[in-house]
Amino acid sequence: MDLIGQLSSQLGLDPKQAQAVAGTVLGGVRDQVAEQAGPEKAKQMESAIPELGGWQQTATQLLGGGGGSAGGMLGAAAGVLGGGGAAGGLFGAAAEAVGGPEARQAAQLVAVLGQFGIDAKMAGVAAPIVLSFLKERLPDNVLDAALAAAPFLTGGKTDGGGGGGIGGALGGLFG
Repeated sequence: MDLIGQLSSQLGLDPKQAQAVAGTVLGGVRDQVAEQAGPEKAKQMESAIPELGGWQQTATQLLGGGGGSAGGMLGAAAGVLGGGGAAGGLFGAAAEAVGGPEARQAAQLVAVLGQFGIDAKMAGVAAPIVLSFLKERLPDNVLDAALAAAPFLTGGKTDGGGGGGIGGALGGLFG
């Protein structure tokens, strides 16, 4: 699967913007995998997605933020998946109160995509694209860890069955 091509065409982004979105989202997923399942699983994810480092660099260039780590970049870009960033703050907390951690993550994804002028309704397109990419690239045990760490990809279902995706995770927060 051509993740960058899919994000570009489906979200109306140029390739560099699509790389930034991929780097931000996948970097956040990798960081959550490291936190929840351990650094070995995160390393396996990095091995399966060798482009991730370059995509994260593009994200840092386009979105600003210091350091090459996804955590720092994510905090600067809106705290996607990392949870604690200032921009994740009120909006992410409100979403979590309504729909749980997956809603917080989805709301934070919406905030990052908003950096590129993508509205909340279009953000629902990104999660299934990323999910398909991860299903294609990751070994089953790493995919399971990624889905558990980033439940917004499947609407909170870790069986990979699809669930409600970002729309289900937000529970109608955006109408």
